[in-house]
Parts: sequence; C-alpha cells; structure tokens
Amino acid sequence: MVHLLLACAAEDLLATRVVGQINLGVVVLLAQGLLLLWTATRYDRAAHEQAAYESAEEQ
Repeated sequence: MVHLLLACAAEDLLATRVVGQINLGVVVLLAQGLLLLWTATRYDRAAHEQAAYESAEEQ
C-alpha cells in the first residue's frame, strides 16, 4: 500500500537514480518483497514451533 501511494504521490522521488539504471522505486519494491518474505517466514516458523509444542504436550 505504501509503495502504491508513493508511486502516485511522489513519482519524482521514486524515479531518483541510485546506481546506473536502478532507481529508488526498484529498491523500495525489493525491500518490500524482502519484508514480506521475512514476515511470512517468521509466522511460519512460529506456527511450526507452536504445533510441535502442542504435540509434545499431548504425549
């Protein structure tokens, strides 16, 4: 959502070149993707640990 709002409201900011043909919009989009993967991994790991804890309690 933040990336979409920035793309609509701050086009010039996201068009700022960082290195060569890579602009700030690409960097922000990659950071957003990494944050999504990291969050999903943490939740998956927490759910797996919770299931293992519950199964150990039942035995």
